[in-house]
Amino acid sequence: MKKIILLLLFFVSNVSFSQSFHANLKATGLTCAMCSYSTQRSLEKLDFISSITPDLEATSFLLEFRDDMFIDFDLIQEKVEDAGFFVGEIEIIFSDEVVAENDLHSVFNGNLFHFFTENKSQTNTFKLVDKSFVPKDEFGLLSDKTTHSCYMTGKNMADCCKKHDNLKSNRIFHLKSDI
Repeated sequence: MKKIILLLLFFVSNVSFSQSFHANLKATGLTCAMCSYSTQRSLEKLDFISSITPDLEATSFLLEFRDDMFIDFDLIQEKVEDAGFFVGEIEIIFSDEVVAENDLHSVFNGNLFHFFTENKSQTNTFKLVDKSFVPKDEFGLLSDKTTHSCYMTGKNMADCCKKHDNLKSNRIFHLKSDI
């Protein structure tokens, strides 16, 4: 009986802390339906994406992810560029609101995120602000707001980040709440 209760508590605790997210990818350089189709076909090759909904007018794609996999935004960018276009912006949209504080890390479905925010904020939408996803001047401004070396490297490193359990990768992505 004790084993069943412990197993049930373990299952409930993992479900309650698991929060899903999806992304809105805004692409640049798309000029027609064929451009959008080419980009979508390229993104469909990524096994961690469960569905893609294109918006031709906004030149964007709503990306739904598989909860059991590491979401690699670098690979998403690579696939968009393979199709001949560029990532203008990626918004990460969580299923529930997240309380974000500057320089804090959080794990969502085994994916590690580091937050940038002017003030403690509560929202469900964040902008991906890693080095290859923002202009050089914005990256410089954000790097001045952190003492964590993970922003420069993109890696979860012992010298700046506390140990996080159940990570699917040592890659850390950085999010800004002031969209």
